[in-house]
Amino acid sequence: MRSDAALYLSSPAYVLGEDTHSAADAVSDRLIDAENAERYAYSALRVSDLAPVELAERSAAQTLEDAGVPAADLTALLHAWTYHQGHEFWSPAHYLAHRLGAPAAEPTGIQQMCNGGMAAIAQAARHLLAEPAAHTVLVTTADCFPAPGFDRWGGDYGVCYGDGATSVLLTRTPQGRSVRLLSSATVAAPVMEGMHRGDAPFSPAPLSGVKTLLPKVTKKEFLTANPQLPFGPLAHDAVTTVVGRALERAGVAPGDGRLRAAALPRLARHVMTDAYEPAFAAACAAPIVPLGSDTGHLGAGDAVANLCDLLDRDDVRPGDLLVLLSAGAGFTWSAAIVEVPS
Repeated sequence: MRSDAALYLSSPAYVLGEDTHSAADAVSDRLIDAENAERYAYSALRVSDLAPVELAERSAAQTLEDAGVPAADLTALLHAWTYHQGHEFWSPAHYLAHRLGAPAAEPTGIQQMCNGGMAAIAQAARHLLAEPAAHTVLVTTADCFPAPGFDRWGGDYGVCYGDGATSVLLTRTPQGRSVRLLSSATVAAPVMEGMHRGDAPFSPAPLSGVKTLLPKVTKKEFLTANPQLPFGPLAHDAVTTVVGRALERAGVAPGDGRLRAAALPRLARHVMTDAYEPAFAAACAAPIVPLGSDTGHLGAGDAVANLCDLLDRDDVRPGDLLVLLSAGAGFTWSAAIVEVPS
């Protein structure tokens, strides 16, 4: 997506789980072995006793306050998530619109796994470009991964999961702390969808809470059944392609001196150094800032949380360009180029 119309990501915010579970305690509790704890390099995960949408409500309220925007002025509300939101057969997006006091907003759920936050931002931008009367769209994400339904430390390969929610406004003018959205791009590889489905047959009802969700089991089943599928090269090509496409749409050269920093998904350290960072560096010279070692992967919320952390850095100045890279099961990769306004 690229448009000559100015669109902004305004007043990004995030709220983390109120408790911290350290890696040392997780090793002592035998939730992860010492070797993987060292290799993954998470110092701690954030944990909440709240429902994900309750965290999202808190984050959204902070965004609206920081922007000085009444909830009643929202044109649309898009909520993205990866895991159980607290109820089945129910719309968390409508819950948030109701709780925030946004009766005029069109609530929409976005389910694109961990790429959901970036997918929602792109969809919100399209909404503003297609609807001249629309002016302010709220994007939220929220995910919590409590036991026994989810094994946050040891249930997956190359990632541990923390609880948190994010929020940001898509606006036509800056509202509070903002960046201009210059471009976004997305690349998908649906041939990999089975990695999170595995060999089990389709079930007639959700299994959340009945059995522990273990993504590493479905991944192992898929890779065993498809040994010829080159996931590593495919993912490398997807990252270089999507970052290159976002730069091209923004009219930014890969080595542009304004590229101040880049943020990638909050995955395990070895996954980043072995896979994501080399692929990104092949397409873009922006320095990569490692984030999330003290939070864990925030489901659909990594991109907006990363934007907040990049904007908190002392070396980010007006005119700088930031690169956000997101990825989610399916698989889908998204990249966005944003500019810090003067």
